[in-house]
Amino acid sequence: MNTHPPENLSQGDQLDQADIEALFDTGFGYQISGINPRRDDSDRRYVLVFANEDGPYSDTVQAGQFEYIGEGLNGDQSSSSPGNAVLIDAVLNPVPIYFFYKGTGEPHWEYQGQVEVVGHDYTERDGRNVFVFQMAHKASAEHVSESESRPGLYLVPISDEWYSEFERTVVSPYTFDSADVTALPDEVTQPDRVRIWGTTETDSSKKQRAIDQLETGDIMLFYYSGKFIAAGRAGMVLTSRSLGTSIWANPSSKHIFTLTEYTDNPLSIERIWPALGYEGRQVVQGFTRASTERVHRLIAELGAVEAVLNPSPTVVTNADPIAVDREKERVATALETSPTLIEETIEYTEHRRRARDTAFATIVKDAYSNTCAVCGSQRESPDGIPEVEAAHIYPKREGGSDDPRNGLALCRLHHWAFDAGWFGFSDDCGIVVREAPSRTGYEEFQTLEGTELQVPENEYKPHPLFLSAHRDLTGFESS
Repeated sequence: MNTHPPENLSQGDQLDQADIEALFDTGFGYQISGINPRRDDSDRRYVLVFANEDGPYSDTVQAGQFEYIGEGLNGDQSSSSPGNAVLIDAVLNPVPIYFFYKGTGEPHWEYQGQVEVVGHDYTERDGRNVFVFQMAHKASAEHVSESESRPGLYLVPISDEWYSEFERTVVSPYTFDSADVTALPDEVTQPDRVRIWGTTETDSSKKQRAIDQLETGDIMLFYYSGKFIAAGRAGMVLTSRSLGTSIWANPSSKHIFTLTEYTDNPLSIERIWPALGYEGRQVVQGFTRASTERVHRLIAELGAVEAVLNPSPTVVTNADPIAVDREKERVATALETSPTLIEETIEYTEHRRRARDTAFATIVKDAYSNTCAVCGSQRESPDGIPEVEAAHIYPKREGGSDDPRNGLALCRLHHWAFDAGWFGFSDDCGIVVREAPSRTGYEEFQTLEGTELQVPENEYKPHPLFLSAHRDLTGFESS
């Protein structure tokens, strides 16, 4: 009897051709390959899909989501071939799809569970047009809804050709001129200086789906030359060919978004890549929305999607101890003079920047005895590594000084909440919480209102210059 799913079939099973033919009451002839549409005893459609690591196609197969190349070994692939046709139709009319994978040199097929087709592209590869199907493991989709993965997480590659434009309109806030204002949609309030970026119109169903899902508050990670170089939240999200023409002289760049909570020091790709469940070479090849399943993996690993906006305490590592000691002396000398809000303009080498960042973090965490100034927590890993992080009060992305009086020791939760704008501080170190009762987390942070920071009563105590500047920057009333 041919049923769905077949009895005695479990994810991870190792099967040979005879086993699979017996389970599905079907035959494959000489050998198994590709996409196999079938019908059961009740005339219901189902599909068996096979991927072979050393097969004719360079399918990118991994947990969560993957790409699968359509059938047709020679010339352009056709939408009329049975396998391609059934997968194209499955985007709108899902059918059971059973996925099997065989590694190089492996004697058996591994059953990896049911999958679904979430989109497809028809694109040129190796001199011919092929179908590239975006597949997702069905178990992930069944247990996790899109709404549960908010905010969305986007990976945005910057090409060499566009890097100078990225510097012009994102790294440096962009000032709108009269032509830009004229090109704005009528419903959009005229901005002043904003960080702004966009992506081009597309024939790719996968990319268009990602564009259509983009909302205010989603997190954008910018990738260039093997690294994540910047990150922020999407602010305004709009579509305007005229604005794309006005800003970048490119009408195709019509899908546009502004950025808030910008940082040029996001969590490293070495931390983010495995947290998302990606394997292999760390390359972002197109404007991508991370799948719901990947976002939940990242949350389980890092605690929150927003963690990608803040560098991990392990990011600044392997700094030369002698260089760190030298930078600690330089940072500490700031305490001998009146504070300055902005760091002096110095083009640090990567070596010295790593040492300086480590010096600032060490001084601040030592001053607070590795204790969070907001909640008083003093957690450690099993290896004795403190959880607490060194935060700049007036942020580094705005040129904030490395003066220790511009530093606070905060646990990861309250570091994120501070950078996200949930609270600020009065000149006497009282905590002031933003009114946002409709937002998840408000009740937890609201209990901090009126409490005081736990700060050292010595030269390391936060200086009012930095506290006031942070309030001005984030819109808290002065006090």
